[in-house]
Amino acid sequence: MNPIIPVFFSINDAYAPFLSVALTSIVDHAAPTNQYEIIILCDDLSQANQAKLAQSATPNVQIRFAPMADSLKGQLSGEHMKLRGNMFTLTIYFRLFIAAMFPQYDRAIYLDADVVTTTDLANLFNQPLGDNLVGAVPDTFAADNAQSVAYVEQHLGLPIADYFNSGVMLLNLKQMRAEKFNEKFMHCLTDYHVDFIAPDQDYLNLLCRNRVAHLDRGWNVMPTTQTRVTAPQILHYSLFGKPWHFADAQNGQYFWDVAPQAPYYAEVQAIQRAYTDADRVQDREAEQGLLGQLKKFASTNRTDLTKMETEMELI
Repeated sequence: MNPIIPVFFSINDAYAPFLSVALTSIVDHAAPTNQYEIIILCDDLSQANQAKLAQSATPNVQIRFAPMADSLKGQLSGEHMKLRGNMFTLTIYFRLFIAAMFPQYDRAIYLDADVVTTTDLANLFNQPLGDNLVGAVPDTFAADNAQSVAYVEQHLGLPIADYFNSGVMLLNLKQMRAEKFNEKFMHCLTDYHVDFIAPDQDYLNLLCRNRVAHLDRGWNVMPTTQTRVTAPQILHYSLFGKPWHFADAQNGQYFWDVAPQAPYYAEVQAIQRAYTDADRVQDREAEQGLLGQLKKFASTNRTDLTKMETEMELI
């Protein structure tokens, strides 16, 4: 019997319509001989949205919801944990606790809600990991912009080619537990006051340094100025220029091929109609603002980060 394939998402109410498109694409490509369990880590996700998202379940694709405990949310509060650029939601940290919260799984897939898959996720689940902590794809937004390259290499101290995007990951949960990944993360989070632009992704990159299996780019196809992937397996509409906002969004056709079959199609259409030219200008300004902050952070003092890295090497 094939093992259950656990797939994790982390959302609040705002992303329910887009998650429904991701779920539809997963179900469309799920092999009937496999069993999938989709676990939606959630914060402020209404019962109505939970019921509607659950409509996508099938006999071999189960969907369940895991509200994050108030005790965990209390540990994650505080100004020093916010993302820059008005993009912070508490849900960004939930993925870092999967290994500790779900000891029944040895490995799992984590996906951001703004994805569409064109293949059976079993093909990702079965990618070799060895003793690496994660399997992931380099972040193309970071590599495409001089400001983010400087931030990654100067502030984080990582080669840009090694800096991965955390929106699509194959997680080696058994190895994470063996190496006390959760405990190390909480120690870094509470004992050091390190400034990051993308705290969850940056922590993951630092804690998984030299322990990443680099997956083919097709497993996390993000908007990019690089050579396009000709056979994408997961499309990821990361950061700016979402297809439900921009008619010419890169790879947007994959989203709209699936959206009509999703239970939130009418809501997604309404979101697209309501998004104005002024909103699109604001989206582009937010992107430039993020790049400006990345440039600024590249030259900031990294004393606390150096202390944290030194301690992590000794553990």
